[in-house]
Amino acid sequence: MKPTVRQLRLSSGLVLFTYVGFHLLNHATMAVSLPAAEAYATVMFAFVRLWPVQAVLYGALALHFALAVFALYSRRDLRAMSRGEAMQLVAGLLIVPLLAGHVVPARLGPALLETTPFHTLIVLIGTKFDPLGGVMIVSGLVLAWTHGCIGMHYWLRLKPFYPRVRMILLGLAVMLATAALAGYLAGAREVAALYADEAWRASLGTRYRMPDAAGAALLENIRYGIYTFWATCVGGALVARRVRDWAEHRAGRFAVAYPDGQVSVLPLGATILDASRAGRIPHAAVCGGRGRCSTCRVRVERGAANVPAAAADELAVLARVGAPPGVRLACQTRPTGDVAVVPLLPANAGPQAARRTERDAAGSEKTIAVMFADLRGFTTLSEAKLPYDVVFLLNRYFAEMGAAIEKSGGRLDKFVGDGIVALFGVESGPAKGTREAIAGAKAMIERLGALNAALSHDLPAPLRIGIGIHTGPAIVGEMGYAQARQFTAIGDTVNTASRLEALTKKFGAELLLSADAAAASGLDLSAFPEETTDIRGRQGTLAVRVVADTRMLPDA
Repeated sequence: MKPTVRQLRLSSGLVLFTYVGFHLLNHATMAVSLPAAEAYATVMFAFVRLWPVQAVLYGALALHFALAVFALYSRRDLRAMSRGEAMQLVAGLLIVPLLAGHVVPARLGPALLETTPFHTLIVLIGTKFDPLGGVMIVSGLVLAWTHGCIGMHYWLRLKPFYPRVRMILLGLAVMLATAALAGYLAGAREVAALYADEAWRASLGTRYRMPDAAGAALLENIRYGIYTFWATCVGGALVARRVRDWAEHRAGRFAVAYPDGQVSVLPLGATILDASRAGRIPHAAVCGGRGRCSTCRVRVERGAANVPAAAADELAVLARVGAPPGVRLACQTRPTGDVAVVPLLPANAGPQAARRTERDAAGSEKTIAVMFADLRGFTTLSEAKLPYDVVFLLNRYFAEMGAAIEKSGGRLDKFVGDGIVALFGVESGPAKGTREAIAGAKAMIERLGALNAALSHDLPAPLRIGIGIHTGPAIVGEMGYAQARQFTAIGDTVNTASRLEALTKKFGAELLLSADAAAASGLDLSAFPEETTDIRGRQGTLAVRVVADTRMLPDA
């Protein structure tokens, strides 16, 4: 199958990101000593100099730079880019000129002139003979690493596991960059001490193979040739943008109408997302308009005949989210005439929305487990505290309870005052969802105990919560208006879970579990007493399992 631009950008970027990471690690070893760094480099470059590795590495470099120039050309409105996208694009374009002064002597020098590319010599040149070049080397490596980290963030943030490891990965990325800078500075100090030794300076020519005058001139010409090539490519892309805009204005224009009456007009060849950005109309696009996340999807209300058929990449993304006919990705759709569209996700939709299917967003009835949790006596506690203290305490509480719910596999539905609503089994089904809800309740009580210990000096009495869980049919989907839209559930199951939470006070329990939830879980809960209770707003009685101590619950 023919690779797409997105796949080429990702694969080439991963190759370069890996190389830069090992290169930064090499710089970090200078903090040990220059001989240690040179020993590391000997092993690393022995592998890099293998012709298949060089073909992959330099091919990835050429391809990635070409795609960066293409991105500069293809962006309709550079002002509409987010700060992260702008930083990634600028960093990607500046890497070449900043690192040319390092790559030419370090890689082409040994290949063409058989010079020695070791760290002692390179750091010496960058600190004593060409300080500007040294600054460019360090800046180029930091910029390359930043560019790669932003790219990795945009790629990984659509993965379900990423929120759990994001801060760990960020910490590792910052640590490696910091270690590399510290290593370079340590190497500079070591070189300065060596250079102060007159005998060492005199032996430079015998210690290292250095280029003669003709060789140095050749390397300098190559470096300026790279600068010229870079300027030609970037300047050519900017000129091509103007030519394209002029040609498209002559070819015609199309209008995109939105539900609130706003209309954006652009030249033919632009996408619906381009029209939103040009008209300053808020429009979700988590992946930046690369056709990966699906959050920009729209329903075409009028002018379907003016919308070309979707390409294979777009069809694959639409199929992944279960989009019905008439739904398109705004970033991939280039109308040939006027259209009217309805964006299907709120403008502030995040990465989690990219994993939500259109079937769920549109609404469906599912059997799920619903959890209600509420702090007991918090109103009385809050009246004796300053507003700042109340907000601080609630945020700590919500953070701990939210982490327990999400780690157990649940979806945080909403916070209502000091109460929490969570949904389980939306994707996994009622059996697994109920077990996840029980595990979540157990984890919440454990985390609340740890929070009470941490805040014991600020609390007159430990915080306590009551939790109710019920499993049954509910209508789930995106509900609300504009930016207040969210994925939620409604129905008798939700109301029953709320009533169960309120009844935990009556039974003196940490958790009330409906008999329906107990049966759906498949767990042996016979050790917990079964009671029958009236549920306000519901006919008949409901059997419940009373869990006074969640620590006694079996592992789900």
